[in-house]
Amino acid sequence: MTEPSTIQALGMGARAAGRSAWLVAPALLVAFLRSALGWPAPLLALALIRAGTAARLAGGARAPGDVLSGAVAALSAPRSLFLLAGLFLAGVLASAALRVAWLAGALPTLGGSLAGERVPAPRFAEGFTWGFAPLVGTALLGLAVEVAAQLYLWTAGLSAVFLALHRAPPLVAAVRAGLGAVVLVSAVAGPPLASLAADAALARTALAGDRPARALLEALRRVALRPPAFVLAGMALGLAALVVLGSAQAMESAALGLAAGAPPVLVLGPRLLTTVLGAALAALFELWRLGTVAALACAERT
Repeated sequence: MTEPSTIQALGMGARAAGRSAWLVAPALLVAFLRSALGWPAPLLALALIRAGTAARLAGGARAPGDVLSGAVAALSAPRSLFLLAGLFLAGVLASAALRVAWLAGALPTLGGSLAGERVPAPRFAEGFTWGFAPLVGTALLGLAVEVAAQLYLWTAGLSAVFLALHRAPPLVAAVRAGLGAVVLVSAVAGPPLASLAADAALARTALAGDRPARALLEALRRVALRPPAFVLAGMALGLAALVVLGSAQAMESAALGLAAGAPPVLVLGPRLLTTVLGAALAALFELWRLGTVAALACAERT
């Protein structure tokens, strides 16, 4: 496909998301599993607090300070800290692996629609099976770039504060202020551009077959050559998602407000329905964003 403009890329991404809307179903399953993976560590912490409190009460302690110290001792024991850290890290890694697995199937499916196929071939299972391993490497490199951008932002911000507190002659202060402004602008723009480059690299690996390092370099090159296109697409999608999801949340609050005072069993159904609807809309916008970034990242000049 030829290199699209920002509007064309947004349209291509929207059409691809619409034709592949069935991907919302596995996206909801992945979102549910990723949410569930965050619960073991807090539940273990609550169990440890309960065990420490019960042990102190069984020993005859009645003062609130003694009972609280038992909970703190149970929670801060080395074995407890290692268990909590292990569960948290395992949850984070498993959650990231689930997202990459979904992307390994979703991106090739979107690619068929972006390529103009009238009836896109079923690529989800094939991408999930054979595309997961390469996509993991690309995701790790993209994460490294995003972390580097965040570190650059914090370093630039702290340096600006330090220099602002340090007096200097007028000429030096003027030069320093100009250079500081340039550095701060680049530092603020760094994280969103790094995130877009990471997504573009994933699209390059899934659709163009690039190896992780080549995919990241090509993604960075394309973002550097056309930063307005990527930034405008990201801003437009972010604004659209904010408006639609904000409206959905407002309708959810209004619906639940009308049911205020009703038995909890009757409120449970509408609450679950509105929650699933919001998650489905978020997944659909994620497909739109992936399709748009893929269109900008994989198109070739003609």
